[in-house]
Amino acid sequence: MKLKTLATVLLGGMLSFSTIAAEMTKTEVEKIVREYLVSNPEILIEMSNGLRAKQEMQQDETDKALLKKHADQLFRQKDDPATGNAKGTLTIVEFVDYNCGYCKRSAPLVQALLKKDQDIRYIYKEFPILSDTSVYASKAALAVNALFPEKYAAFHDALMSHSGAFKTNDDIALVAKNLGLDWDKIAEKAKDPAIESKIATNHALARTLNITGTPAFIIGDQLLRGAPQTLEMLETSVKQARGK
Repeated sequence: MKLKTLATVLLGGMLSFSTIAAEMTKTEVEKIVREYLVSNPEILIEMSNGLRAKQEMQQDETDKALLKKHADQLFRQKDDPATGNAKGTLTIVEFVDYNCGYCKRSAPLVQALLKKDQDIRYIYKEFPILSDTSVYASKAALAVNALFPEKYAAFHDALMSHSGAFKTNDDIALVAKNLGLDWDKIAEKAKDPAIESKIATNHALARTLNITGTPAFIIGDQLLRGAPQTLEMLETSVKQARGK
């Protein structure tokens, strides 16, 4: 009888648990709850799903507030590398690391999106987190953007197309040379303290936004952590950002 009564309380909330529990010992209450949950394990799944949905909703609300607060740093930094349509009505921001396998897998999807939708301005936040060659590759990319901004997209795509992680800085230099870029100028510019500062600023921004890995995308008021699996997933986020 006690089990049936407590089950009614747990599911329907019709009786006060405290009233019943006051007449039982702690051990009796724990035993009844355990027996009920063991007999009805689907409740634990429902509870877990509900908790996860609540946490995701809270995270989404936090993300939106942070993106709004830091919009200038995200979307309006003149020294950020940018591709796509400079006058596009939608701006996407991506945090990248050139040694990140997930970034490399996402790159062709991003290229396909920009080719298909030519109303997007695309900003890259150089965010090297995996190794020393990640840092050097980002410095080289920012140097290319400073010296030859029209070549940045080609250099970025070539770095992303490199198979596996970069083992040495010479591997990065070779990518630039294969594109006909002046590596001596790039290597010298990469030493500029302003570039070091830019990467530090990106790291600070990522921490503020609770971005701990790559890639991470800001599309409208959405912060997407992790790599999209398909082009359709990216397009769906773009449609949501545009309110379509």
